[in-house]
Amino acid sequence: MNSEASQLAPLPEHGNTDDPVWQAMWSAYEPVITPLRRMGLVTDIELCGGMYGITAELNDGSYLLVASEHTLPSNPGEVEGWHVQRLKDGLATLQETIYDSTEIGAQAQHGNQHLPLFDAITTFVKQRALGVRFKPYKAVSIIGLRGDHLTVEPICDGFSKPEDAIARYGREIADLQSLGWQCVHQQGGNDWPLSVWAGDGGVVTVAVALGAWIPE
Repeated sequence: MNSEASQLAPLPEHGNTDDPVWQAMWSAYEPVITPLRRMGLVTDIELCGGMYGITAELNDGSYLLVASEHTLPSNPGEVEGWHVQRLKDGLATLQETIYDSTEIGAQAQHGNQHLPLFDAITTFVKQRALGVRFKPYKAVSIIGLRGDHLTVEPICDGFSKPEDAIARYGREIADLQSLGWQCVHQQGGNDWPLSVWAGDGGVVTVAVALGAWIPE
């Protein structure tokens, strides 16, 4: 299975994840977002009156705001430098600059490079002990193709108790059996079960896997 180091912090919990603008910005800046999530930071896209930024939550209620000179452009290729601040809503006095590779910033020589940006954020979070500690949980997923070649709507529910994940897995395969689907492959035993099912001209895989992380 995947190690903790390869896991991602959970997605933010709000209604914007269905917003086409939010989704477009999330996709465009995925090369920046994913490393932040690998640090255990719940990362989000801030949409405020046409001003865009990437936020990453810290464990003291403050957060990092990753932007450029003013706002992030919709096209990441137009970013000429990064500006990272630590902020806290309701506390105007907390505006700590962590990294600035914009034209007049202290790290201007790095421009829009990613590695110096990540190095600076990683060092800051570790030195201040501001990272959020997460533990992995088990998730149940089902994905595949139906007989009409349409993708099965995937599910991925997470459970902090392994036995709850196994129980959900059992319910999913019981539903397939009741519909006449046949198991054509299974592996993983009782700890990490995975099975492949065929029926009605389609194939689906049901599995218990290591999900994202939840706070400890």
